[in-house]
Amino acid sequence: MPKKIIKIIPAVLAKNKTEFSKQWHKIAKHFSYVQIDIMDGVFVKTKNDINPQAIKSLTRQHKLEIHLMTKNLPKYINKWIELNNIKKIIWHYEADKNLNNILDLNKFLKSQKIQTGLAINPNTSLAKIKNIITEFNTIQIMSVTPGKQGQTFQSKVLTKIKALHKKYPKINIAIDGGVSDKNIKTIKKAGANLISVGSYLQKSNNIKQSIQKLK
Repeated sequence: MPKKIIKIIPAVLAKNKTEFSKQWHKIAKHFSYVQIDIMDGVFVKTKNDINPQAIKSLTRQHKLEIHLMTKNLPKYINKWIELNNIKKIIWHYEADKNLNNILDLNKFLKSQKIQTGLAINPNTSLAKIKNIITEFNTIQIMSVTPGKQGQTFQSKVLTKIKALHKKYPKINIAIDGGVSDKNIKTIKKAGANLISVGSYLQKSNNIKQSIQKLK
């Protein structure tokens, strides 16, 4: 069986366009694929004011995935698919636990030629989504409570990653939250292959060196 490709994905979690622009310029020239975090102040405590049209010109040369930490998923999905460089949208099982609604969103996005990812929070078991896992391109395991960068990696999720990788060796497993050069080897070994990195890169004084340490 061919090995899954391991990919480092920089995550931009910004409160407003000014902050977004600052974070974007720090990582943009080093990557061609970027994750943008969107928060509504309902599903998570923080809300960010990031509008697709406002960042369109800034991000148009890159492939994007959108991580929705929101309720009212159809509203946000329809808003973000206006950008033609959106390659994947990830949303949370906990935002709407109705499996039929989740599958309807999944089907709609795939009809738009957009890949899909389902995220689960650190305290959510894989059993909650076991019947729909194979419908998704990616399962994203949150290793922090969503909504804020700079949190400590919760190592308990490694067991979840290992179990997911063992049962579904071909599925893309993403990890998001608290990733750094100190834990990335353990994360890769557990079976995650899509690795979102936020504050570790944003806080770096030498981003090229920091990227090398993640490889």
